[in-house]
Amino acid sequence: MAIQYTQSEGVSLGYTLSGEGEQTVIYVPGAFSNLAIERYIPESVAWEKFLGRFGRVINFDKRATGVSDRSARPLNLDQQVVDVEAIRVATNSKELIVCGLSQGAPLAVLYALAYPERVRALILVEGVCCDAKDPYSSLSDSNTLFDWERSLADIDSDFAKWCLDFSKMMSPDWELEELDLDVEYMQATASPSSHRFIWCCLMGFDLRPMLRHVRHPTLVIHTKDDQLYPVQHGKYFAEHIPGAKYLELASNYHMPMYDAKALPDLQEGIEQFISGLPPSQFEESSARVISTVLFTDIVGSTEQQRDLGDRIWTEKISAFEAKSTAIVEQCRGKVIRFTGDGVKAAFEVPGDGLRAARLLVQDASELGHPIRVGLHTGEVQWSDEDLHGMAVNIASRVADQADAGEVLTTTVTQGIVEGGDYAFSDWGEADLKGIGTRKLVRLLQD
Repeated sequence: MAIQYTQSEGVSLGYTLSGEGEQTVIYVPGAFSNLAIERYIPESVAWEKFLGRFGRVINFDKRATGVSDRSARPLNLDQQVVDVEAIRVATNSKELIVCGLSQGAPLAVLYALAYPERVRALILVEGVCCDAKDPYSSLSDSNTLFDWERSLADIDSDFAKWCLDFSKMMSPDWELEELDLDVEYMQATASPSSHRFIWCCLMGFDLRPMLRHVRHPTLVIHTKDDQLYPVQHGKYFAEHIPGAKYLELASNYHMPMYDAKALPDLQEGIEQFISGLPPSQFEESSARVISTVLFTDIVGSTEQQRDLGDRIWTEKISAFEAKSTAIVEQCRGKVIRFTGDGVKAAFEVPGDGLRAARLLVQDASELGHPIRVGLHTGEVQWSDEDLHGMAVNIASRVADQADAGEVLTTTVTQGIVEGGDYAFSDWGEADLKGIGTRKLVRLLQD
């Protein structure tokens, strides 16, 4: 099948579309993929043919990898949601069964949370839910997936050796010849610098607080002896996504579709899951979604209005609202309403909300009206062109805690974007009125 291209924010994304039928399965790859090479790998061809039993199949390479735009900068996991949506639009797919492998599994979850009406079901294979060996424990220096400092240094110093060591973790039973071929494939996936960024996106990443919001039929698959992402990750996904089904395979492969012994059970589990799916439960107008809610507040607005007078103050506020709207829309967000001396906005992608927060603080400072900003990510309800729900209340209360020029957010938002472009410092715990105690973090400016 021919490799096709579509654009996402000016970046070319390569994808293939095969098969036909009423259902569409989109396969979200992990850190490694290359459509041009995988057509010559028997296991990859067989995997795509298997998925084709259920309808159309979409395969794609993420930006900066495979046949997609290699000059583009890789994105944080949460930011890749927009690329998945671009692929859906390009293939004229109304609703997707999203199958995510490895790092593609949390991306599949994030996409389902951002676009619930576009997802029929989730299949999470060998997924990682946080940067921890044991997701049942808190993140700490002694409980992280990898020795990050050493791993990233190895990418820089000897990329081929790093690929070989990584391949041994993914497929412990492979012979040297098979490992050498896998190293070449990994090297053809992306450059060392791109791989470095891709893996940095897992540092501190934590999707666990969001799993309870997933409302789609979900199948979680994990091998018992996976050496890359321990089986506890699969169990955690299954236990914390409401109604999820769990399939544990007797294998030590990170990619069970490459294990001939585990393949029959893998295929049977997926076939039973898809054949048993209920009719779609999501309508186009689904009102409950996961959003990152942002509130700003002009510090000392009452005093400024008194000192400037109503006419000048009104002009200042008009300019402030116009610039705020432009910044929010530039960052792919939506202004919900203005509060008189601030803005309430929502973003599908948490990183977009944080980027907007930085720009809003900078712009307000230049206008001479310093603001405080608060954000939180959670489930919200759309009603009468406004947002409601506990997540909205939390974001508002978080903004109340900030000082002039300060951006505060919760550890929920921090955990989703950690490891990418954003750095945080601990702020401490706050007793949010009517909500309770929450741990807050401060977004550091560039």
